[in-house]
Amino acid sequence: MTAAPFPSGRTRRTAGDRRAQLVEIGLELLPTTPVQELTIDEVARRAGISRSLLFHYFATKRDYYTAVTQAAADLLWEHLLPRPGAPADEQVRGMIERYVGWVDTYRESHLAFVRGAAGGDPWVAGVYEDMRERLVDVTLGALGLPDDTARRQFVRAWFAFSEDLVNQWAREPAMSRDELVTLLVAVLDRLVGR
Repeated sequence: MTAAPFPSGRTRRTAGDRRAQLVEIGLELLPTTPVQELTIDEVARRAGISRSLLFHYFATKRDYYTAVTQAAADLLWEHLLPRPGAPADEQVRGMIERYVGWVDTYRESHLAFVRGAAGGDPWVAGVYEDMRERLVDVTLGALGLPDDTARRQFVRAWFAFSEDLVNQWAREPAMSRDELVTLLVAVLDRLVGR
């Protein structure tokens, strides 16, 4: 099968542009398909390339999945970052509100991400752990707390609790979104002694 020639005036995509396009297709599929269930054939079809050409840009399926997982984590990170200049309480509450909204929108994909990391899948676990540590740093900074071992452990445990509760809430809301956010803020305050 030969590719159709580019129309006049159009240039071939660079390797970086093609990689970015393929990752973007993976991100478009994530709301309905956990990353481990993305099919290379479907991604290649949507990109208008052959399966073998996709493997020119990503050596293995795992490399592709890792790139998509990292891109999704980066989007979540940007979405969760506290708004500059906001008071500490508003920064943390806003971060939690945005997280609840994200999980409510992308529940299945988020759950696959969390379970993939917990299941010992090293390529997901690495992205997940990096994301978790960045969130711990931001939370401690927003609250103006010292970065010591005990507080880091408390904030990590709070994130684990929050992930589980928010995932359950997204499946079966037992309280309003505002009540959920207020509860998560209160638990964090108690854990870190605020």
